[in-house]
Amino acid sequence: MNGPEIVPIALPTPFRVGPVNVFLVKCTPLTLVDAGVNTGEAFEALRTAFTREGLALSDLEVVLLTHTHIDHVGLLGRLRACANFTVYAHPDATHHRLNLEDNQEEAHRFALAIMREFGTPPDVIQKAAAEQQTFRDYAADAAVDRGADEGLTVGPYTVYHVPGHSARDILFVDHGQRTAFTGDHVLATMTPNPLLRRPSPGQPRARSLVQYRDSLRKTHGLDLEVCYPGHGEPIRDHRAVIDSLFKRMDSRSARILAILGAEPLSVYEVARGLFPRADVTQMYLQLSAAVGHLELLEEEGRVASEYRDGVLCFRTV
Repeated sequence: MNGPEIVPIALPTPFRVGPVNVFLVKCTPLTLVDAGVNTGEAFEALRTAFTREGLALSDLEVVLLTHTHIDHVGLLGRLRACANFTVYAHPDATHHRLNLEDNQEEAHRFALAIMREFGTPPDVIQKAAAEQQTFRDYAADAAVDRGADEGLTVGPYTVYHVPGHSARDILFVDHGQRTAFTGDHVLATMTPNPLLRRPSPGQPRARSLVQYRDSLRKTHGLDLEVCYPGHGEPIRDHRAVIDSLFKRMDSRSARILAILGAEPLSVYEVARGLFPRADVTQMYLQLSAAVGHLELLEEEGRVASEYRDGVLCFRTV
């Protein structure tokens, strides 16, 4: 049985990751998966792609969000001015508009606090914080209409929650066609970074990489023929890609063990050892990668953590 036509659309971004994919699903209701980044260039590229398919942006009826990072939700506000559609995303995304100023401020305060906790020098924090502030310009002035709970069906798609890269990662899986929209959960061209994220009130901070590996095992078990990712070409063998991701993670963990010794090192010191030539303006990403692997190694009993003068440190055991 033939399924709906899926049209991949690569939209430009101003970020180092390069273009981001959105997907036009030519079915009833007319559906868009993810919404690119909030720039005029991306908006015109999306409009052109619709026109090429004999459609107008006003025809759009449903938007499915694989997660709520700014390169995947940014055009929602502009699209709202063109069409009346329903947005589905992780239930937690229904609690606020995607660009609420207080939400941005909370995220910024958390980033500053966690960088200090990890032993990052003040001058590096200042540079990394300034870089993060530039992201505000690309946020979406929009809200999510409906929470996509685990197991919910939206048209032909079944929802799977796969937290890790973000807390709100979702797969939209068409079991009949053996296809899935995977966002940044499974990428063949790069290793997704399970990002540091602020905890819910009264809850501990999630161990993002530990969580991500559990989610990858869940996805590995799905019977899929094609995955449509947020970056790069469609994936024809998701299990091979996931196996490769696990190998790269294990290799990075081994590098971190080589960096560590009996004397504790701060998360920042481990991050610099892991990425010695990386731009410090990207320190939040580097810290996310470093602490993710340190926490994974701690779960495996190979390292131990302790605080020294308020700074989180790790050592081998």
